[in-house]
Amino acid sequence: MDSGAKILAKRYARAYMALDAKAHGAELETEAARKLEGLRKLFEAARPHMKALTHPAVNSEVRQLVLAKILGAANTGPAGAFADLLVRKGRFGLLEDIMQECLRINDNFCGVVRAEVYSRFPLSDGEVKRIEKMISCMTGKKVALRQVLAERVVGGFEIKIGDTLIDATVRGRLEAMKAGLLKG
Repeated sequence: MDSGAKILAKRYARAYMALDAKAHGAELETEAARKLEGLRKLFEAARPHMKALTHPAVNSEVRQLVLAKILGAANTGPAGAFADLLVRKGRFGLLEDIMQECLRINDNFCGVVRAEVYSRFPLSDGEVKRIEKMISCMTGKKVALRQVLAERVVGGFEIKIGDTLIDATVRGRLEAMKAGLLKG
């Protein structure tokens, strides 16, 4: 995605979520979760029809008819109105990026950090809780941890938090030891 599209996706997401400069509260958190769920359902329903909704040769009236058939009479909430706006503006192709940005905005608003732990085998509940506690202490936020089984990890685990990678694998420790021995 080019930088212009990324900026547009962020702007649309901020407008859709409407959480800027608002104090955190349970009611706002519930409303944000409802908006995210509506957007997720919309995306799942529209996924098979993305070409018709985004192709430049298809005129906007046909796109709106396709969207109306996808949504049906049941979905007239904020997600439906937002999808209609995206189709009218020719920006429906940004929907996936907008969804990711909405999720990031919601996480920041709710004080949640998303992390992934990569390991060869599933971790025990105790190990998962210990990792969540460690990440929570580091970030000062609640943690949404996702386990990923990865064959590249021979022993130990890797934790990815945003762009940060914490390498606690056997391979990482051996490489650190090798670098230390070569250095001094």
